[in-house]
Amino acid sequence: MSRAALSFLTLVLWGAMGSSMAQTDLPDFGPVFLQDEIATVVITMDPADADAMLFGDVDYASSNPFPATVGYQSSVLDTIIDTVAVRLRGNTSLFAPKKSFKVDLNAFIPGQKFADLEKLNLNANQNDPSLLRAALSWDILRRMGLAGSRNSLVKVMLNGAYMGAYVNTEHMDEEFVEEYYDKDGGNFYKCLWPATLEYISPNADDYKLEVNGRRVYELKTNTGEDDYTDLAEFIGILNNTPDEGFKCAIEEVFNVADFLKVMALDVVSGNWDGYTGNKNNFYLYHNPQTGLFEYIPYDLDNTWGIDWVDGDWVSRDPYEWASETRPLYDRLMEVPEYRDWYTHYLWRIVSEYAHPDSVNAYLEPRMALLSPHVASDTYYPLTFGFEFEDFEASLTDAWGGHVEFGIQQWLVSRAFSLNDQLDDEGEVLIAHELEDNAPVLDSLRVRAIVDGGGDAVEVTCWVDAGGGAQPFVMYDDGEHGDRQAGDGTWGIKVPIQWNWTTVDYQVQAVSASGLERWLPCDPVTATVGVSPSDLVVNELMSSNANNVSDAFGEFDDWVELFNAGNYPIELGGKYLTDNLSIPDKYALPEGTIGPGEWAFYWVDNDPEQGEYHAPFTLSSTGDEIALFEWNDTEEVWVLLDFFAFGQSEQDASLGRYPDGADYWVWFATPTAASTNNYAIILDVGDTPKREARVMGPNPSSTCVAWDGMPASGALWDAQGQLRRTFSQVNGLCRDGLSSGVYMLTLDDGSRWRWIVVD
Repeated sequence: MSRAALSFLTLVLWGAMGSSMAQTDLPDFGPVFLQDEIATVVITMDPADADAMLFGDVDYASSNPFPATVGYQSSVLDTIIDTVAVRLRGNTSLFAPKKSFKVDLNAFIPGQKFADLEKLNLNANQNDPSLLRAALSWDILRRMGLAGSRNSLVKVMLNGAYMGAYVNTEHMDEEFVEEYYDKDGGNFYKCLWPATLEYISPNADDYKLEVNGRRVYELKTNTGEDDYTDLAEFIGILNNTPDEGFKCAIEEVFNVADFLKVMALDVVSGNWDGYTGNKNNFYLYHNPQTGLFEYIPYDLDNTWGIDWVDGDWVSRDPYEWASETRPLYDRLMEVPEYRDWYTHYLWRIVSEYAHPDSVNAYLEPRMALLSPHVASDTYYPLTFGFEFEDFEASLTDAWGGHVEFGIQQWLVSRAFSLNDQLDDEGEVLIAHELEDNAPVLDSLRVRAIVDGGGDAVEVTCWVDAGGGAQPFVMYDDGEHGDRQAGDGTWGIKVPIQWNWTTVDYQVQAVSASGLERWLPCDPVTATVGVSPSDLVVNELMSSNANNVSDAFGEFDDWVELFNAGNYPIELGGKYLTDNLSIPDKYALPEGTIGPGEWAFYWVDNDPEQGEYHAPFTLSSTGDEIALFEWNDTEEVWVLLDFFAFGQSEQDASLGRYPDGADYWVWFATPTAASTNNYAIILDVGDTPKREARVMGPNPSSTCVAWDGMPASGALWDAQGQLRRTFSQVNGLCRDGLSSGVYMLTLDDGSRWRWIVVD
């Protein structure tokens, strides 16, 4: 009996075939995307506006924001949001009797959110008698550890009238990428027909091409800059790199493995309306955490047996899925190793994620939830003539027309087709998503995802600080920066030695049979520590209730820089951030800061208020601030200054005392854009002197040591509290100290900031 046929008799657990498909950190469903009940969305608007939206010109109704009030009612939420916008959404569905709606929460009130969401997408899914095909695809994507819209079932009321059962689908925007990729900031492109990713020219502006009044590659973030350079470079590498260098080149700019997972799901589900089929319906996100483009699908309703184009998708060859030129698919399939990965993911989906037992476990309880609401949905039959009986039979039976299969029919038919078409699966070892860890402070943190290779796979990080590469064993135990134990993500923290300035590192994965994979093709270079700089973060405020207001009368967070040197410093090309992984969050405005001068910036997440307003805030419960510079010669980020702090005092600032010194204290009276030297201090201690010794490593997770003769002194925390005294020692260890910033004062007058990190 064939493998696919066998899988339908006995559910094959992947642990018997290899390691689990790696999971990323996915957001919880939260209160808006409940999985075990149907919430009610109540829309209230002017009746004339409602008539215009439902029965008027669809172009107007899909682009015009109608004012409304929206309520969300469930067992965990009962909320009314005033002053929102409602419009129609979709393409062909605009002309259907049962409309889909987009609720825009911040159209009239900038920044307004509901449960951290700015928009709600209420999808009618009027072409699907089950209403659940798209939701099933999203569920499988999530179980595969891939980014995809969260969703839930809702019923919609409009001015007291029941509009029917809907699928509430998470909108893809800045909040989406921040939820799924830890931090936002990268370019996020919505790609619609005819988005082939074919090469046009080296000119970035040429990729702003328009069809039917909208861009084929529409930039949804960083729209003010409107810079397509990264997309042009990616498409250039994809199309123009010679075959012999393609594998290494594409892995430097694109998450190949996750794309192949999505492609495998497209093939199993018969999704003909994505990239490879209709060159349509996907996003590309340039992830600032990894430097890679991520492929994210959307609009997954034309799946699992729905066919509008007579494509015979149930029997189509998975290795010739694209009937026209699709560089991203075509070139990857030309690489034998990638074809093996793709085959691996196809077998995995067929045998587990799209196994009838797994699919039924997802669909059947949702069918039960939907049943009474579909039965009373007067709009349900209006588009195609669906009856309630068609809903009840949608899992097992074809309806006819564009619904050529019931979902279970499709699963069986597609599995048996693939069983005859797929390559025999040999051993594969897939290492991908090496996270960029530069710059390095107390330790080099390396994390990589490894699929396949069986239970005996070994993963090693090779680190070279100038004396030859040394091996450090990586772990998948949840205790080495590797996310969760056994999830396929491997990690290691390599302690930094005092004399290291840069390190080269590379990950090696080896299976029990000797199959080997290196990630990346060439070692990564990371900069160690903070570079000496006369430009420093001098003062900050993260709990500004009544102290300093901006031009808009707002009491926001702020940061002050100081030039502690003897020469003017150019501010252009330097950046502030609250996340070391995203150095370029805020580019300092062009200008020069003279010796002994200050530069002042609001960190209020209000960049629309002017160039001196940064797109992030500081947390009053503890945060970090870093100052970076981009080195064009070495093509590396240089960390000029870094400071981590804990709980803030309200209306007190935290700053260096005196200006530019290494000693940080709390100021009772903030000294924004002026000297700290005469501030009222909430701390203890004499006026500190400049360093007379050398201390390291700093930051440190264990101990620090200083040169010269043994010394006596004291240790203070960031609030000025005495934590420890010591006598005639050459160093100090963190015993009993939590992570944070401390001050060492030695009897010879030397004082240092010591950052203790986990």
